[in-house]
Amino acid sequence: MTTASLTCTHGTRPRKQPELGSVNGSTTSGARAALSAGVPIEVVLASAVAGSGGPAFMVDGDVIEPVVLDGPVDPTDGGGLGRLYESLMDWQDRRSLGAFYTPPEVAAALVAQVVARGTVVDPACGGGAFLLAAAQRLFDMGVGTRVEIATRMLFGADIDPLAVAVCRWTLASWAGTPSGEIAGVVVGDSLRDPAGLWAGRPEAGFEAVVGNPPFLGQVRGGTVRDVDERKVLRERFGDLVGAYTDTAWLFLALGLDLLVDQGRMALIQPQSLLAARDAASVRSRLLSGGCLEALWFDRTRIFGGRTEVCAPVVRRGSRQASVRLFVDREVSPAGKVAAPQTGERWGGLVSELLGIPSVNLRATSEAVGPVGERASVTAGFRQHYYGLVPATRERSGGSDTGSPLITTGLVDPLRCGWADQPARFAGRNWIAPVVDRDSVAGVDPSVANWLEARRRPKLLVATQTRVIEVVVDETGEMVPVTPLLIVEPETGFLWKLAAALSAPPVTAMAARTTLGAARASDRIKLSARQVCGIPLPVDEGAWSEGEELVQQLWKSAGEAGPEVWLAFGSVMCRAYGVKESPVLEWWWSRHPAGV
Repeated sequence: MTTASLTCTHGTRPRKQPELGSVNGSTTSGARAALSAGVPIEVVLASAVAGSGGPAFMVDGDVIEPVVLDGPVDPTDGGGLGRLYESLMDWQDRRSLGAFYTPPEVAAALVAQVVARGTVVDPACGGGAFLLAAAQRLFDMGVGTRVEIATRMLFGADIDPLAVAVCRWTLASWAGTPSGEIAGVVVGDSLRDPAGLWAGRPEAGFEAVVGNPPFLGQVRGGTVRDVDERKVLRERFGDLVGAYTDTAWLFLALGLDLLVDQGRMALIQPQSLLAARDAASVRSRLLSGGCLEALWFDRTRIFGGRTEVCAPVVRRGSRQASVRLFVDREVSPAGKVAAPQTGERWGGLVSELLGIPSVNLRATSEAVGPVGERASVTAGFRQHYYGLVPATRERSGGSDTGSPLITTGLVDPLRCGWADQPARFAGRNWIAPVVDRDSVAGVDPSVANWLEARRRPKLLVATQTRVIEVVVDETGEMVPVTPLLIVEPETGFLWKLAAALSAPPVTAMAARTTLGAARASDRIKLSARQVCGIPLPVDEGAWSEGEELVQQLWKSAGEAGPEVWLAFGSVMCRAYGVKESPVLEWWWSRHPAGV
């Protein structure tokens, strides 16, 4: 969030603003109209609260003079001043700051899981939704007066001065005290220097850590850390900071450090925490320093589908045999599951909540071995992707000798959509993209060598899919585009592995194993290593039947009817020694041919 409009100096003198008169609009539209008319956002916020009966709105110790809004905003309605502030922010600012306001009922329910007494800190407090919920809970428990709670027991920090001002005003309004008295909420980066942020913080640690820290993934531009920031965080958190470590995960490690022994933490996280490879070290840190006491898993997309979220409830310095589950906006109890062991992914804890059937293929397939004993599995890198860009063109005709370029979007279950459906590659749409291998060699010989090594019969496995989707490259001419996985079977196993990877029990196992790793909880995102570890079928006769049906499905080019698919699914359940129900029905409900 840009702070160029914050021109005050420290002090208590009111800041004068131009005589702007009234601005047309009503409720939040009045605030938006004021912003569009050039009124600084801090003045819009001050104007919104001017008639509320609460304290004056202050930024960095300076009182902001309001202007008159036509149709004043009720700062206590629809999520309060924090929600209004978020709605007025530019989308890119919200994204770069990870600033998305938490619904009050969700904040209150999560706070109820961890706040029982004593001091509470939100290390990325934003507009104060969690601290306000904590204040109300402490007051309801009779811990102190409103003023005592707001001025002595609540702590927070944020890098955005306006968010801190909003948080202070929110707590001050609740307590009936001036904003300047909320000394525990400060401007600062708690990830960099938590020890020096809060004067008067409890020496032994906080009783509770709560919040919704910014989700700043390291794949998309706009949220990627620069070199200096990455260096600072690695000095602070060491090996917890990987190439793709989401900043939100680091707040969990920080929160654990901030807690007193037996204190509890609940921080909203992207669901990638449950399964992402680069989150493994954070998951291990939490289990080595405490226990996963509960897990909230949202299926209702409370943030409008931008990111699917969860919230681990961690207790420091404790061990526990089970994990309580809570779900959705209501944070409703959903039973208990066995606690995870160090090194395990956490997606399996909530797989039953999504109706994913339980299958134990490893127990039945130990004598047979995994895919990796019959094939090599690899994935391309960015170098390979960019090496293909200048060598790709549209097919010029039937005599064109270019190799078909296959993207993830062209892969369907046992069907390739090349030349039948549009492809998206290198920022544009294609009809029938082909690759000139000689041109690749001229651009990057190492990429050309890599492609040539893949010029053999193989399987291409898509990612971010609802079932495992496989394309068969019988001739070896297909050129796979990252992030497709490339399975190169030993002689005689091309169709057998196509059948194994396409089997309903394998999709069920993969869905449980990778839950949280994909962009959505109903998608599967396997790594090359995970594909190598997929068990092979135990019933050779049924596997051979499945192999024949796979060839029939492939040759049908998407025209096979449900009866063929279900016959294949049934025989592959038998091949894996798995009962058809409920695995076959679940698989078919997700399958593109069955939807």
